[in-house]
Amino acid sequence: MISYRPELDPALMAPVAERDQLREVVRGLVQKYAGHEQVRVAADSDRGYCEDLWRRLNAELEISRLAVPEAVGGHGFGIADLAVILEECGAALLPEPVLSSAVLGCQALAAADQPAGIADLLEPALAGDLIVTVSLGGAQLTAARDDAGWRLDGERPRVLHAGAAGLVVLDAETEEGPGLFAVHAADLSVSTRTTIDSTRRQADIAARSAPARCLVGPERYPGVADRLRTLAALAVAAEHSGIVAELLGRTVEYVAQREQFGRAIGSFQAIKHRLADVLVDRERARSAARYAAVAFDDGPAAAALPAAIAAAVCADAAVRTAHEAVQLHGGIGFTWEHFAHYYVRRTLGDEGLFGAAREQRSRIAELLGV
Repeated sequence: MISYRPELDPALMAPVAERDQLREVVRGLVQKYAGHEQVRVAADSDRGYCEDLWRRLNAELEISRLAVPEAVGGHGFGIADLAVILEECGAALLPEPVLSSAVLGCQALAAADQPAGIADLLEPALAGDLIVTVSLGGAQLTAARDDAGWRLDGERPRVLHAGAAGLVVLDAETEEGPGLFAVHAADLSVSTRTTIDSTRRQADIAARSAPARCLVGPERYPGVADRLRTLAALAVAAEHSGIVAELLGRTVEYVAQREQFGRAIGSFQAIKHRLADVLVDRERARSAARYAAVAFDDGPAAAALPAAIAAAVCADAAVRTAHEAVQLHGGIGFTWEHFAHYYVRRTLGDEGLFGAAREQRSRIAELLGV
């Protein structure tokens, strides 16, 4: 139980020139290779993302290495730096496996009991050549050891990017307790799901005596699993923060150009009030998400509460902003192909995949012992 919100040095929340530069680089890359039409084409492709952009993100920005410790082949930057990339990826609705592989997958592999023993998995993952996805909780899997090694049995629904992944990291129950295991996707049965959000694909997986490698044993599993869950919460919050900022900018631009009764509709007081509410949401979401990322770098154990708060605040803000964008774009905003609808589908899809704001508030209450 956590009964406090960690107090950080205010200087940690101050603007950082290097992060601003990183944001500009990522934004430039996204604007060039991931406009709305390009995202639509990539999301509807066989793999569900653009392989060329994924290579560029790893070759030019090395996003998969960014926040991984130097001791295991990463660059040793913080999650607050990685959150900058996540904000821009969320703003563009990138279908590439940034969250599943570059963030959660690489962090899961780097947290292995013996990282040197899985170098054949970790190095290609850090290079972006091996796509990794992580699924914790849900339907229980069991792991048993025989003469050949570990074997996994069971099913797990709704695994993010499982159809594109080459490696799946799963938690499973052993005789000694739960552990974290890595399984090659080729050894699993993968069934693609039809979901509301085409930019974030999911699949159901089934393991039938699938060969597995133990990454984290029962002794360290609780701490590693909590760290990954906290990281997932704040990473999605950062994406949602980027969505709110992007939609506000696009909507303001539209209402400044769209005229009604001889005036731009943005000059009407009712529109101004609604946009002012979105602006407040943007600032709240940014503050909550960036605070959670800084808190994580200060100490992952103390970041559980800020991450849950950020997840709740940013999820609410993203859903409200997406609906406002549809409404304020008028008739065209209601068309299925319009960019605003893609953001609605992403926010609603994330509720089902990562939990809605009300579930995050339950988590907050749990952490506070309420």
